[in-house]
Amino acid sequence: MAHGEWQLTRGGEVLAILSPDGRSLVPELDGHVATEAAYTTTPAFEPVRRLFEREAELLDVDSEAENREWGAIWDELKEPGLFVESVDGRARFDILWIHFKQGRAWWWPLYNSPRTVIRNDRA
Repeated sequence: MAHGEWQLTRGGEVLAILSPDGRSLVPELDGHVATEAAYTTTPAFEPVRRLFEREAELLDVDSEAENREWGAIWDELKEPGLFVESVDGRARFDILWIHFKQGRAWWWPLYNSPRTVIRNDRA
């Protein structure tokens, strides 16, 4: 994904402004697959903040009960449609996940998803 501002949208509401900055502060991240960014949340983030916080807590836990809880959180977050999209609306990426932890956000764009849309309006 290109640098510049992106937005995380859920059900048509902007939850956060994502600013990929080329910095890699999450050491376990594969920068060839995931995109990492600074972020600013919007008021629309507040109703789902607890879900993202709990999801981040569960990243380092590996038990059947916690894995089920993690999956249920993602089902709830993605149900109304959860995308990373360009501010100008020309690109929208379906994502596998997005995590908010340690002041950073990181996500896995699904380039080959049928829900990913990249418009080339320039003639």
